Amino acid sequence: MMLLTILGLLFMSGGLIAYTMMDTGSDAWVRHSNQFTETAEENLERMFMFTDTRKLLIIYVGAMFLVPLFLYIMDFSWVFIILSFAAVFQFPKMYFKRLAKKRADAINFALPDSLAQISGAMRAGSTFISAVQAMVEEQKGPISQEFSLMLREQRMGARLEEALDNLGERVQTEEMDLVISAALISQDVGGNLAEIFARLSETLRKKMEMEGKIKALTAQGILQGYVVTALPFLILAALMVIEPEATRPMFTSILGWVFLFIIMVMQVIGGTMIKKIVAIDV
Repeated sequence: MMLLTILGLLFMSGGLIAYTMMDTGSDAWVRHSNQFTETAEENLERMFMFTDTRKLLIIYVGAMFLVPLFLYIMDFSWVFIILSFAAVFQFPKMYFKRLAKKRADAINFALPDSLAQISGAMRAGSTFISAVQAMVEEQKGPISQEFSLMLREQRMGARLEEALDNLGERVQTEEMDLVISAALISQDVGGNLAEIFARLSETLRKKMEMEGKIKALTAQGILQGYVVTALPFLILAALMVIEPEATRPMFTSILGWVFLFIIMVMQVIGGTMIKKIVAIDV
């Protein structure tokens, strides 16, 4: 009788623990799904890309299960399966960051010509707002979208300073901060804003030219960094195909896990050092 009571208590305790873990896991998954949807919608709206985030969530969830399952069916090691799950888990954040950087680069690339156009319109007698409006009507792409939104905010009742600050919050680049600072200082203390924009346009154009030269000179070092970083993993993948029995202990023994950990640490250190060397800020 005592044994049955103990077994019953153990069964009830195990069931309660399992239910608690499932309930906690479901709540955590709901929070993660909501956070993913909100983050995706916020990032896409900031980049003027409007889509159904629920479809993106379905694709994201499907990839989280299908990619590791495919690797498991292909008889890959558990290390690669876990790494693939982590990569899919972090992919949306990295992708949105890459999209934001690409959009910021497009804005910076179009900024000198836009400033020159605004400066020319102001020299011809237009106000700052009307000059920006003319630039928006003629320019295309992200810079036109951002300045158009700034004009709409100003027409809806926001002060020009607030609209410019919101523009800087959305773009978040040093070049746009310089433009906004010049406009705000000119509004506060006065000055020839057309001349300031003309000089700023020329300065940004020279800065971009210098950055292009530096990028061309460091392209070989960047490529070498990619090759050096990827080479050990490519060699390991080739050995897994050619000599699977010889490489299996690396993923099934304690010593192999230690070697993998040391390899990963050294790769991270080497990649960081190469990135520091070739990353030259103008």
